[in-house]
Amino acid sequence: MEKRSIQFYWLLILIPAIIISTAAFRLIYHEQERINTLESAAVEERTRAIADTLQVTVQAVEDQLARAMQEIPEAQLNTTLLDWEENNPLVRNVFIWSENQGLIYPEKGLASISEERNFIARFDGLFSGRIKWPYKNPDSDDNRSGSSNSGLLKDVQSLSNSRKELLEIAKTETTASYRNDLDSLNKEPSKSGWIPWFAENKLYILGWVNRGENKPVYGVELELMTLLSRLINSFPEIPSGASGYALVDDSGRMLHQVGNIDSLKDSTPELSISLAPHLPHWSLAVYTAAASGSNNSFMILACLLLVIFIAAIASGGFLLMRHAKQNMLDAQQKTSFVSNVSHELKTPLTSIRMFAELLMEGRVKDKEKTSKYLGIIVTESRRLTRLVNNVLDFGRLEQENKKYHFEDIDAAAFLKETVEFHSPRIKDAEMECVIDIPDEEIKIKTDRDALEQVILNLIDNAVKYAAAGKEILISMKQGTADIEIRVEDRGPGIPEAHRKKIFEKFHRVDDTLTSKTQGSGLGLSIAKKMINATGGDIYYEQRQGGGSSFVVKLPLR
Repeated sequence: MEKRSIQFYWLLILIPAIIISTAAFRLIYHEQERINTLESAAVEERTRAIADTLQVTVQAVEDQLARAMQEIPEAQLNTTLLDWEENNPLVRNVFIWSENQGLIYPEKGLASISEERNFIARFDGLFSGRIKWPYKNPDSDDNRSGSSNSGLLKDVQSLSNSRKELLEIAKTETTASYRNDLDSLNKEPSKSGWIPWFAENKLYILGWVNRGENKPVYGVELELMTLLSRLINSFPEIPSGASGYALVDDSGRMLHQVGNIDSLKDSTPELSISLAPHLPHWSLAVYTAAASGSNNSFMILACLLLVIFIAAIASGGFLLMRHAKQNMLDAQQKTSFVSNVSHELKTPLTSIRMFAELLMEGRVKDKEKTSKYLGIIVTESRRLTRLVNNVLDFGRLEQENKKYHFEDIDAAAFLKETVEFHSPRIKDAEMECVIDIPDEEIKIKTDRDALEQVILNLIDNAVKYAAAGKEILISMKQGTADIEIRVEDRGPGIPEAHRKKIFEKFHRVDDTLTSKTQGSGLGLSIAKKMINATGGDIYYEQRQGGGSSFVVKLPLR
């Protein structure tokens, strides 16, 4: 029943601990998911902000060039474009095209250089008339064409509201500024735009201007390397160990990278933002530690704390259960102790009362019997006194109120006197007492009464439990720093399972009321406490040839 009670208490602690730990783990898991989601959202937001910055940079370059082209006087068109081609780092090639005459500049054929021939071949679809110029279809969304401010982003639906506001502000300011300039010049706005063009799987960007019907179309081809240098300046500074960002072109080649990306670039990017329509098939890729599976520090730390928490609960429950079990064992031992003491008190009291009544009533006339009965009364009285003294000493020792009176004594003479005083009891048990005590004086400093009670308890145990062995040996040996007193018998000895427990309070090898030999289980416990308190020690050894050997060691003076 008691074992079931302890198991029930364990369940009362273990089940709530499991429920709490499961709930805590789920909360930790969801919190980790929430943190990962927030981090991913923050990375995406920052990446889109960088992508918008890059597009705004491209837009600013295109608007600046478009505005400059629109402001070129017609009379200086050829010279200005040629000057740009040679001196403007943003311009790779220039052209002039007429619907009636076709390509005016650069000239086709042998008159053009290699770069110009490649330029003509790249944009042959436009220059040959197979593909109409965007100003012919102003409602078309192809090639990002339109009026002077048509180079601004049109595909803003995919951007967040903040991005839309930014682009609308840029659009409004550009349009207002340009219209003010046109009002001052008393001119109508020209049509212009930018065409992303792919040739041989490479991106080229062509800007054009048309000032009206029957007017030539002229423009420039952007130098992408110079544009790339402008974009690089738009990249943010990324702290060491944080995410890495890479500008990827249409062939998947990294044109520029910032942050901790060298160890991550072989893996799939966590996010890739397209830079269309300004840089079609170009993208901004972001690589983060989360993509490589190393962003679970919170989960690891939280699980570690959870394990510590569960371990603390389990340890606390174990200690409580252990303490409860020990209290139950103590309660059982105290109950057994009370039963044994009551039985031991009852036995001598019954004998004393019975023989005292016989003597008091004068029913015993024989002097020999009278003397025998009086001897029994004295013996039982001494037994009762020893039992009461043991209980009283135990109470004082438990409350640490036992007082000791140290004095110098001759250990050899004291031991001889003690054994001689208790020899009648040994003889009554029909045991032979062998004494091996030195004749010379051996001085020690100890409590006489405490040492006498220890020796008495050891002799009493030998008489009660080893009388069948018919022998008790009491010896003393002097060492360099201490003396050794041995009380040995030829009894059954102590089973190995009990040898470490015999000095515990209330412990008895046979702890039942039906035991042939009664006892309280306090004698050896009291002896141990007293000897330790006086600076010595007591322990048990199995005697060679069978029996028990109790050894008392006390320091020399």
